Amino acid sequence: MKKSCVSHYLFVAILCLLAASSAPALERPGENAGIAMEQVGVLTYPSSMLYGGVHSGEVRIVISVDEQGKLTDYLVTGYTHQDFANSAVAAIKRWKYQPALVRGEPRSSRAEVHFEFRNKGVVVQSLPGALDGRMLLNSFGDSYVYAPCRLRELDQIPTPVQKLMDPVAKGDDRTHKVTVGFFIDEEGRTRMPAVDRSSADDLYAAAAVVAVEQWRFNPPLRKGRPVLVYAEQPFTFLPKK
Repeated sequence: MKKSCVSHYLFVAILCLLAASSAPALERPGENAGIAMEQVGVLTYPSSMLYGGVHSGEVRIVISVDEQGKLTDYLVTGYTHQDFANSAVAAIKRWKYQPALVRGEPRSSRAEVHFEFRNKGVVVQSLPGALDGRMLLNSFGDSYVYAPCRLRELDQIPTPVQKLMDPVAKGDDRTHKVTVGFFIDEEGRTRMPAVDRSSADDLYAAAAVVAVEQWRFNPPLRKGRPVLVYAEQPFTFLPKK
């Protein structure tokens, strides 16, 4: 199978998923913390991989958790084998979550979850925060059969299927710049738009994310085939007159 053409912040949690019982919820220091995950059930190594002589593999999934701790969306962004991806998706659907905290208040947030499958166990690394395009696109090795494309790898830049909605926010006397990172999936839908975590309480960042969530494109194509692509869009909010 040919390869089909996220972020890293202060709170990093490592879970070794080897126990058969549910793991305790993670403790999060301070008033600012990323999404906490509680293992429910057992994340096992796919038997099909062992029978096939495959002794390791990786999966990357971006998850979205709302302020109540509910998993609202997920997007598989990369994997070395489809069976590992299936196992990882089944796990995140079972797990329980605690929302991210910003100044002690729960906030909807996104995080990248990196699964490392080994025949002696599975390690999960949670990397809360915004998507970082430079780190994202350089983090998928040659072993990945599925991974996001760069825009320059596409046959052409995806075209919107309708006029793109502009962000709306009440302006002040300053110029504000916001960059939103997001994916466009194989159906042309924008997925997992996010901004730098330092902008979590910024109304301009929130307006930009809401706008990008409404965008739709024709499916991005690489060599004539639909692919997942990562993109970034800068916005400039001008001072009110």
